[in-house]
Amino acid sequence: MASRNRHSTARPTGSRPSVAPAPSQTATDELPAYKKPSHPLDVEATRALRDLQGRSLNDVKRHNTQAVATITGTAESVNDMLRDHALYLERRQKKWDAGKNLDDKEEEQQNMKELQKRVDDATAKLEESMRAIVDSSIAAQRIDETLDWLRQNAPKQLEEEYQTQMTQRATQRQSQSQVDSQRRRTEDADDDEDIDDAPTPGPTPLDGSRVALTGASELFTTRMQREKDTYTSLSLTARYARNNDYRDFKRIVHDAKYGDSGPPLGHEDTWFTETGSPAPGITDSTQRGDFDDDDDIVVDKATISTRCPITFQQFKEPYTSSKCPHTFEKNAILDMIRQSPHRVGAGGIRGQGVKGIECPVTGCAQTLTATDLRADPILIRRIKRIQQAEAEAADDSSDDDGDNDEMDTSRLSAHQVDGSNDMLPPSSRIQVPSSQQPPRSSIVEDLGSPSDSDEDM
Repeated sequence: MASRNRHSTARPTGSRPSVAPAPSQTATDELPAYKKPSHPLDVEATRALRDLQGRSLNDVKRHNTQAVATITGTAESVNDMLRDHALYLERRQKKWDAGKNLDDKEEEQQNMKELQKRVDDATAKLEESMRAIVDSSIAAQRIDETLDWLRQNAPKQLEEEYQTQMTQRATQRQSQSQVDSQRRRTEDADDDEDIDDAPTPGPTPLDGSRVALTGASELFTTRMQREKDTYTSLSLTARYARNNDYRDFKRIVHDAKYGDSGPPLGHEDTWFTETGSPAPGITDSTQRGDFDDDDDIVVDKATISTRCPITFQQFKEPYTSSKCPHTFEKNAILDMIRQSPHRVGAGGIRGQGVKGIECPVTGCAQTLTATDLRADPILIRRIKRIQQAEAEAADDSSDDDGDNDEMDTSRLSAHQVDGSNDMLPPSSRIQVPSSQQPPRSSIVEDLGSPSDSDEDM
C-alpha cells in the first residue's frame, strides 16, 4: 500500500500533462455589481483620499502648461514669418512697379496667397487646440477642488448617514417588536389551544437589506458632473475670453499678424459670434460698441517706454497692471509690494487682506497687489521691435542697388508651412506641422466641438 501511495504521487510522464486545460478564450472576467459601502470611512480610507491629490494630477497641470506654451509659440512663429514674408514682398513690389525682376512676380504672388491660406488654417486649428487645453486645465482644477471637498466632507457625511440609518433601523425594530408582542398577547387571549406548538414570531428585519451609504466615489462623481454642467452651460466668451491663457494667445497671434501698423484687436466680448463660433477676422474699435473700458488699452508705438519707471533700466521681465496702463520690471514692483506695510481687503484690519501699494507712476491713484500684475508678452514683442528698429537705424545700410533686401524666405511656398521646408535655411523655416497633434492631457474632457456648441445660449 505504501508503495502504491508513493507511486501515485510521482511526477506524471510527459505523455500525460498534469496542467489544467486553459480556460476558453471566450470567457470574460466580469466585475461584481457595485454595492454601496455599509460602514463609514476608516483611517486608511481617509488617508487614501488624501493620496489621490498627488503626482498624477500635478503632472496633468504641468502638461497643460507646456501645451499652452507650445501652441501659443507655434501660432506666434508661423504668423511672424508670414508677416515677415509679406514685408519682403512689399519691398519686392517697389522693384516690380519700377519694371525690375518681373520674371518671378506671378510665382511669388501665388505662393503668398497659398501660404496665407495655409497659415490661416494652421492658426484656426491651433486656436481650437488652445480651447481644448483650456477645457483640460479647468477639468484638472475641478478635480483638484472636488478632491479637496471630498477629503474634508466625505468622512463626516458617511458617518452621519451611518448613524442616521442605524438609528432608524433600531427605532423601526423596536416598534415592530412592540407590535409583535401585542399581537401575541391578543392571540393568547383569544385562543390558548396548541399555543405551544405554534411558531414563535421573532423580531423581523426591515427588509433583510444591508446598510447602504452614499460612497465616496458617488459623492465625487455627482459633484464633478454638477460642476462640469455648470461650466459647459457658460457661453464660449465666458469660458475662453475670460481665460488669461486664451487671451494671451489671441493677443499674441493678432500682434504677430499685424505688428504695430495693424488695426487694434477688438474687445474680448466680440471674439465669438452669437452661435458660439470664433468671430472671423478681427474686430476693430468701430465694432466694439460700449465695450470700452480700462481693461482694453491700446498702446500706441510712440508712447511705449522701454524703461521701467522704478529702476529706469531697460525692461527684462515687464509686468503690466490690469488696473492701469502702467508696466514695471517684475522684481522691482513685486519687491515694493512685499515691503509695503499697507494691506488691501478685509476692511483694512491689521493682519488681514493682502499687501498692496499705490501705483508708483505719478498721478495714478490705483492700488496694486501682486495679483493685479502679470507678464506682458505683447509689450515684450513691441519692445523688441523698437529695439530692432533702433539697431537697424543705427546700422543704416542701404540695399537700394541690388536684391540684398531679399529675405531667406524668398522661395517660401505654401507647402512649406506643413514642415516640408527643405529649401529654407534652418533659421528661417516655418515649421507648422499641421498633422502634429498638440500635447494632450490625460483628462481632456469630451465637451464636444468648441465651435458647434452653445447655440441655445
